[in-house]
Amino acid sequence: RRATARMPRRPPQLGAAASLGGPGGHRRPCINVTFVKAEPVWEASVVAKTGQTVLEVAHEHGIDIEGACGGECACSTCHVILEQAAYDGMPEPDDDEADMLDLASHVSDTSRLGCQVKLERGRDDGLRIHIPAGVVNLLA
Repeated sequence: RRATARMPRRPPQLGAAASLGGPGGHRRPCINVTFVKAEPVWEASVVAKTGQTVLEVAHEHGIDIEGACGGECACSTCHVILEQAAYDGMPEPDDDEADMLDLASHVSDTSRLGCQVKLERGRDDGLRIHIPAGVVNLLA
């Protein structure tokens, strides 16, 4: 009887936003989000991993959001504005985040700090994240 080499089975192909490898080779579900800037008009759709913050996703994809405090909720340079439905579907900002938003410019009723919004599959797929025109950096 002749021995035949068996080819290893390939895992099923996943769509671009299905999952990316995480620490230790574990796969984390992914979602699509879009960053939007009004002046100049600009949009970028990117793939984000579930559990990342908006600030982490922005930095990973070269989106210009500062985050001067390193994502520690100690400044307002990662201020973003969400659409009403998305904002309503998220937990409310805690007191520290609300205090930092008081220092931000161009604040709206749906403003959040990008370092405090952790993305969730299902809730945030297709999320549009608006980057306000001005940023106030009190740490500079």
